[in-house]
Amino acid sequence: MGIYDRDYYRNPGGNAQLKSWARTAVGAIILLNVGFWFLQLITRPGPGAFSTVGQFMSASGNSIFGGGFPELWRLVTACFVHSELSLWHIAINMLIFWFCGRELERIYGRREFLIFYLFAGTLAALIESFVQFQQGSGGVPILGASGGVLAVMALYICHYPKRKLYLYFLIPVPAWLLGCIVLWGDLSGAIGHGNSGVANFAHLAGAGWGVLYKLFDLRWSTLSQRFSGGRRRRKKETSSQGNGSLWKSRQQKDEKPRVPDNVSRRVDELLEKIHQEGMGSLSDEEREFLVENSRRYRKS
Repeated sequence: MGIYDRDYYRNPGGNAQLKSWARTAVGAIILLNVGFWFLQLITRPGPGAFSTVGQFMSASGNSIFGGGFPELWRLVTACFVHSELSLWHIAINMLIFWFCGRELERIYGRREFLIFYLFAGTLAALIESFVQFQQGSGGVPILGASGGVLAVMALYICHYPKRKLYLYFLIPVPAWLLGCIVLWGDLSGAIGHGNSGVANFAHLAGAGWGVLYKLFDLRWSTLSQRFSGGRRRRKKETSSQGNGSLWKSRQQKDEKPRVPDNVSRRVDELLEKIHQEGMGSLSDEEREFLVENSRRYRKS
């Protein structure tokens, strides 16, 4: 995608600006999360009950690893639903995502950023599902964009470690320091199995993916080029080896005996002698040598 094709470089006004923003990956993801959250509220059967939408879209250890056909689609849909009991769950996720995601989409483009985010969220939900299933709590619903959001935050920090971010949205701190604080909180919760209700392993998986993505340049476009380039090289090498083998076999079959240099030189000398002095100038040995080797000379 060219830089001028990205929606950030357009400056429409009014409804056109809103539509332009909604066409970005960041805008579309935020709108989807907010829209599904309102659907969750609408489909709640009663106070304190889990909504129909939340039940359908959330993941769990049992739904992925509990036997039978794994409901893998839940790993993706779980990234678009949030807790219905608190506005803060979706609000904090979307604020962090909006702040960090816009910069990254400018860098990577809409398509690449969308692939990065969805893969991070899916990986985070998968890791959390596996850990919960192993711990015997596979029935607990897993939902929220936190895994993908932490991946976006980690990637943002890798790009801009000294930028100011706001701890608790109030205290300005360097981005790297805020990342360390968040990492410490999730590590403490994961090791101590504390922070009930917080998907610490999903957070850590998402943040880890963000760091690896930056360190090893794991962009989809780059990986596809590497894969296709390597495949083309292997195909070319195989083809060249095959052609070489075919050539060698033909060469072995049809190759004519090579006349040694000293023999060809003497033949040339004798032919020159005949040209200058005539055939009668040759001795019996020279004539015999010329008859025997001139055939080989002509064939070569």
